[in-house]
Amino acid sequence: MKSLLVLATVFLLKSATISADDTPSYKFQCIELNGTINLNISYTVNDDTTEYMAVTVPSDAAATGSCEANKTYLALTDSTTGNVLTLHFDINASKNKLGSIDAGHWGVTTISYDYKINEVDAKSKGSRQALAVGSYFNTPINKTYFCSIEAVTLQNVTVNATTLLKSEHVTLDNSALSITVGDTSPKSDYDYHYCKADQKVKDIVPIAVGVALAALVIIVLVAYLIGRRRTVAAGGYERV
Repeated sequence: MKSLLVLATVFLLKSATISADDTPSYKFQCIELNGTINLNISYTVNDDTTEYMAVTVPSDAAATGSCEANKTYLALTDSTTGNVLTLHFDINASKNKLGSIDAGHWGVTTISYDYKINEVDAKSKGSRQALAVGSYFNTPINKTYFCSIEAVTLQNVTVNATTLLKSEHVTLDNSALSITVGDTSPKSDYDYHYCKADQKVKDIVPIAVGVALAALVIIVLVAYLIGRRRTVAAGGYERV
């Protein structure tokens, strides 16, 4: 019974803490990004079927960018392959929604990935750029975005900056992703803005702990009643 209570408490504490580990970290002045970024790249081969290749942004990727009042960007360059992942941020400090960014929020409006496909069986070889335009990672200003697992698909792929390849795409699979924009440093769980998937998990935690504690109370009560009944049956007496 005691172990059940301890387990519930540990579960609650772990769920409310962002662990510090050896996750890759990239920083440029006003932007800090932590997390493992895997890219699943599709390309068409000579027989018109699709092949895939996986690339991970290395932990030593060079971080460059810019820091402006309303717009900024972060570019991560792989020194070995020359591949570049770029995130463009919009910062909306006003009281009105601007474009796809809510009032008092920042977010990523464009994600691009520049890479090369030189596989022998590739139907079209050369430099490629995959692009996604929209609204990603929207977060209140002065908070850090966090998501345990998340995927973003870059559908618009061009080869040699001219031809659109409709059959190809790049998917970003992010793990333990956190992004901080501006002069802020998260010190507690309340300084983070969680993605929808993580918010659902965090909502379940109090319910799970409540159920565990309720079960503990029921077990104690049942054990007490059983013990009392045995005492009476053995000729004991009740103390007031």
